[in-house]
Amino acid sequence: MKLIKFKKQHFPILFNWVKEKEILFLFAGTAFQYPLDDVQMDAYRFQHPDRKIYLCLNDENEPIAYGEIIPQGEGSARLGHLIIGGSQNRGKGLGQLFIKALNELAKKHFQIKNMDLFVIDGNAPAIKCYQKIGFSFIPNEFSITFDGKSFRILKMTLPL
Repeated sequence: MKLIKFKKQHFPILFNWVKEKEILFLFAGTAFQYPLDDVQMDAYRFQHPDRKIYLCLNDENEPIAYGEIIPQGEGSARLGHLIIGGSQNRGKGLGQLFIKALNELAKKHFQIKNMDLFVIDGNAPAIKCYQKIGFSFIPNEFSITFDGKSFRILKMTLPL
């Protein structure tokens, strides 16, 4: 498993993984509108040049995941927009390996000492994955609306 910088040439890979409105919501909350496209991704990358965006490749150099390290200042960062691509790759522990790789990279190259993330309440597979790595819940009073329904956003943290 290795991490490479996510580039424009990789956009179609991500678009192929996010084929449904609900998957886009779980992946990115309300940051993007369905369907995800080049215009939105270009604008997002332009608006957030500080975010370190990665594609994860398996041992056969096939893309399996996407995620971001978002600097927060004071030795802290946040993981964002995490997805294990392709339903055939989910539920196999790849998420844990991917997040551990992102955490190690953040710790080594960016001197991050504490990693946070947000997850939509009810996204049980993601929450279970994060808890297995050692993330724990911290208070957060935030919610977003999707398709007319309100969803709590849970915050989790992990000391590195």
